[in-house]
Amino acid sequence: MLKNGRKTLLCILGIYFLLSIYASSLIYIEPMAHIYPQYDQKNLEDIEKKTPELLTEADFQLIFEQTGLGKAAVMKLDSLDKLGYYQQNYFAEIEYTHFTNSPVSTEEYVENPVVSLDFLEKGDILITHSSSVFSWRNGHAAIVIDAEKGQTLEAVVIGEKTCVQDVEKWRHYPNFLVLRLKDADEQLRSDIADTALELLCDKPYRLLTGVFSKKYPDRENIIGTQCAHLVWLAYAYHGYDIDSDRGLIVTPKDISESDLLEVVQSYGRAN
Repeated sequence: MLKNGRKTLLCILGIYFLLSIYASSLIYIEPMAHIYPQYDQKNLEDIEKKTPELLTEADFQLIFEQTGLGKAAVMKLDSLDKLGYYQQNYFAEIEYTHFTNSPVSTEEYVENPVVSLDFLEKGDILITHSSSVFSWRNGHAAIVIDAEKGQTLEAVVIGEKTCVQDVEKWRHYPNFLVLRLKDADEQLRSDIADTALELLCDKPYRLLTGVFSKKYPDRENIIGTQCAHLVWLAYAYHGYDIDSDRGLIVTPKDISESDLLEVVQSYGRAN
């Protein structure tokens, strides 16, 4: 009886210890959820007087540092006098909270987001590091399957199948990247998105895809996926390996570092 009591006590202490580590890990990761620019706002009036076609590479770099907009986004602006709007939102202070989306994972959420997602195109990739399992920022990834309707395809969380999501939720992350395949026309990127929807919708979430199942399965034999693997596989079927380290498991970070992709928009991250 005494031995059983000791075992119960040790079990309770062990659970308390693990919960303490978990709580501490949340305190540790929270400051990393949104990284403000480590420099002052600069006057963009001279640039705003130009047309996009007359911008220099130095201009594009300054715009990116001040607004988070990459070259592809800037070239879509009908007038550069809108840069001030994006600059203000890029530097604006935000408040965010944590919420639990599974027994072992959390995400951060901005209740009143100021950032806009105005430059999405079909086939674009969305990456955030506002998703954590204990203290590991595993991140999250999605592919845009319909820019006009604002729809993505995602493997959201363990225990749920891949599904179509509303892109609006990405505005509520305190950080994200919008990435696009370099030197690829609109039709190719659209085809990649269609492949994702056709082959990877309604698939089981499998965290260790690439270890206990094939990283590159035949199109007819996809038994499961996870968020970054879903995006990677859609591109891989079209001959593009966007896993930067070519490891067994592809992560959102691996995709974000691929030299095959360009940044359309960055927010809340170290540029």
